[in-house]
Amino acid sequence: MESNMLYSSDRFLVKVFTIVVGVFFLFACEKEQEIPEKEEDKPDTEEPVSMEFSVMSFNLRNQKDSDPQSLDLRKENIRKVILDNKPDVLGVQELAADWMSDWLSEQLNNAGYDKYLSSGQYGSPKIIYYRRSRFSRKAQGTFQMQFSDNRAGTWAILMDNETKERYFFCNSHWTTASSEDRVATANIISNVVKTNSAGLPVVVLGDFNAKPNTPEILALKNNGSIKLACAHQEKGNTYHAWTGTGSKKIDWIFYSNQLDVMDATVIITSYSGYYPSDHFPIRASFKLKE
Repeated sequence: MESNMLYSSDRFLVKVFTIVVGVFFLFACEKEQEIPEKEEDKPDTEEPVSMEFSVMSFNLRNQKDSDPQSLDLRKENIRKVILDNKPDVLGVQELAADWMSDWLSEQLNNAGYDKYLSSGQYGSPKIIYYRRSRFSRKAQGTFQMQFSDNRAGTWAILMDNETKERYFFCNSHWTTASSEDRVATANIISNVVKTNSAGLPVVVLGDFNAKPNTPEILALKNNGSIKLACAHQEKGNTYHAWTGTGSKKIDWIFYSNQLDVMDATVIITSYSGYYPSDHFPIRASFKLKE
């Protein structure tokens, strides 16, 4: 009798043990399912490719003894305003001093920019900088504008490394001599675009020393089959003569109709009361039309 009771007791304990183990296992499984994925276990997701790109034009102002600051004192503010605005493509004018050209190119190279600079140009070199992670250069050229004073310009075809789309960029600085010379310059620019852009979307930028609705601006906008429009809608004075108050619009970013303007601004930044240049830099962002 006692033996049977012990046997029954053992069977009961076995059942209880089995139930406890089963419940524990079930609870453990449920808890395991609740454990969140570790970051490293999540599948890699690619960031969407940005179709927008930004362009900046900046007359840096050559060294003048009458300026509030020397070029050597201004150089850090020039570098800072460029890098703060992070353009994908940058065209500069009046980068005439060799030491400044070398210094700025080194600074921008360290920040991820390559450049196109052709030797033997008339006047100050018109460098086109571009962010190497975004663009690769596929073609380039230099052209001369020999009128009352000799000027030069540069152009480059840049390919977007992600989308493989190609774009034509042109940077130039026009004469102050006369409107007639600037009309002739506008015709040269139009011919450079027509000859070299190969039907690609076009961005033409620079210091044109020309106000809105002048014959030279109208000539650039309406010359030939490639129609160009101003990214800033011809608004926003860019020359301020160190005052911080723009007095006239003479710096431009034009674009062809394959592009949409996403935003455009005149950059009026100063540092401790000092401006990087007597021109405000200008910036615009574009997107290829779908």
